[in-house]
Amino acid sequence: MDAAVTPLLDALGRDREASLVRVVSLRGFGLRDAADGAVVADGVLHGSILGGLADAAILDETSNGEGRRAFRTSVTDRAADAAGMVCGGSANLLLTPIAELPNELADLLRSAQPLAVVTAVDGSSGDLVVTRKNTFGTLGPEHAGDLEQAVDLARSQLDAGTTAVVEHDLPHGTMVISTIVPSTRCLVVGSGPMAEAIRALGALLGWDMTVAESVELAADFVVGAGPADALAVLSHDAAVDVPILDAALRSPIGYIGGMGSRGTQTRRRASLAERGHDDNAVGRIHGPIGLDLGSRTPAETSVAIVAEILAHRSGRVPGRLTDGAGPING
Repeated sequence: MDAAVTPLLDALGRDREASLVRVVSLRGFGLRDAADGAVVADGVLHGSILGGLADAAILDETSNGEGRRAFRTSVTDRAADAAGMVCGGSANLLLTPIAELPNELADLLRSAQPLAVVTAVDGSSGDLVVTRKNTFGTLGPEHAGDLEQAVDLARSQLDAGTTAVVEHDLPHGTMVISTIVPSTRCLVVGSGPMAEAIRALGALLGWDMTVAESVELAADFVVGAGPADALAVLSHDAAVDVPILDAALRSPIGYIGGMGSRGTQTRRRASLAERGHDDNAVGRIHGPIGLDLGSRTPAETSVAIVAEILAHRSGRVPGRLTDGAGPING
């Protein structure tokens, strides 16, 4: 549903009558973008559903009535091939007036919080928005018995740390859980082989990577950062690292890491305490930065740092899959 976030916020901000369109069930098509989602406002479709192959069906459906409803569309193999998709298929779509969505959804999207939206495939429920700590909205009385299991499943999907759309057969009906996990923006403060290795590895994961040495640029970055974003401070210069870490601790940025020896970490903690940060606040800093992987080279150390950011972003305590139980991607 990522593709619908910007037009959805635009419609909510302007208090416009509009409808959200989501894929809730899919058969065929091969590989597709899990970020599919669109908003119809004033007869115009904003966003993307099935690479544009469903546009005509969506606009036709919205012109035929009002209110929340599910509908089906099909695409032939020939049409799919012409659009660059692997094969055709059929999809169940859900049309929801944005006025029926939980009021809290807009603020959660603006703050780039990872969230999941739970709804019945057939449109018979309301929308339940689930974050790692809270829930908003309701599934309605018909699906009240599925609530606890649906919340657990939604949080398991959030822990996976990726945008996904997954169907689940629950006792009172089939639910679809759509996770919206904002892409990580990561600022690396420093230069040289280490900074470049982190930049390259983060880019491989699809993160928006920036490398800089400017205190001013870093301060601007953290002011606009959210829970999905990360800061990795490689500098050991107190005139650089302390002001940047100070700004980061006053922001909602999700991950803060600082490279340096344990002596450097002690010096930083003392300087940050002088700036008014207590032990709980300073405890947000991952320092020394990175997981203990036995890294030695810049490339190996970049793996340790990026892996720690990923684990923090996913709400995981790093460990061996061998020692765990349950789904390895859950």
